[in-house]
Amino acid sequence: MNTIAIVGLGNVGMAYAYSLMNQSLELENLILIDVEKEKLLGKTADLQHSLYNLPWNPHLHIHAGSYADCKNADIVCITAGVPQSTIKKSRMEDLQKTNAIFKEIIPQIRDSGFSGIYLIASNPLDVMTYVTWKYARCESSKVLGSGTLLDTARLHCLLGDFLHISHQDVEGYVLGEHGDTSFISWDSVNHHGITELEKTCIESAVKKAGFEVAHAQGYTCYGVASALARITRCILLDEEEVLPVCTYQEDFGIYISTPSLIGRRGVLKSSILHLSELEKKKLIYSVNHIKTAIGSL
Repeated sequence: MNTIAIVGLGNVGMAYAYSLMNQSLELENLILIDVEKEKLLGKTADLQHSLYNLPWNPHLHIHAGSYADCKNADIVCITAGVPQSTIKKSRMEDLQKTNAIFKEIIPQIRDSGFSGIYLIASNPLDVMTYVTWKYARCESSKVLGSGTLLDTARLHCLLGDFLHISHQDVEGYVLGEHGDTSFISWDSVNHHGITELEKTCIESAVKKAGFEVAHAQGYTCYGVASALARITRCILLDEEEVLPVCTYQEDFGIYISTPSLIGRRGVLKSSILHLSELEKKKLIYSVNHIKTAIGSL
């Protein structure tokens, strides 16, 4: 039985739900949970009405549920948090408020008897993934965040346009925090001859991309939703794919994005990449930034 529960049906949660419905995952249950009960009923009906005209998941049952319904879910994806704002300068601005939300919802999921995978998308992403693990009291391999998979997609998009090639022909990772201290692992990029100045400009553009989208339309949703859907597919189909997602790093005692092997059991292995000395320094800088934020809670 492939059952997904989504906590938080804002723009990201709805985009993620619809993305799942458009993939050949043989989903049986999609449980929707949100504090705004009346709106949730409307959103649930809207998704139900789309099933007839979609080619996948013909036996999918979509319903508005509660935390108790998480018990038999394979994955609980949490997109709940503080709404995006076009005036925010950092994802860390919502740390205290989002922590308060997670302190309320994670124990309810845990106490339902849920034993599946926690997939986190709420900002500040790395801190909230760590917080989830602490509140869930489960194995660290059962908790992961969307991490820099979205940042990596933005890199491929921007670098593909810069090189005038297909985005699919670009390889390479953005690693570290999903935030201001992220960095491009240029040693992992499969196209060379890019000058240091061009690298600096591209890295800056990748970091600004999310805020530019939010400024233009008030929020971002499809990029992160597609990243969540890809991670979900990897877990449900046990694809054991290496993705730059937010996983627990025992050496540092926090969650941060490194290339990690993902499958049905969650995180199978992490840090599958050799970093240069400069990249190691950037990773440590990102680690310390996340640790400082955790220490402020």
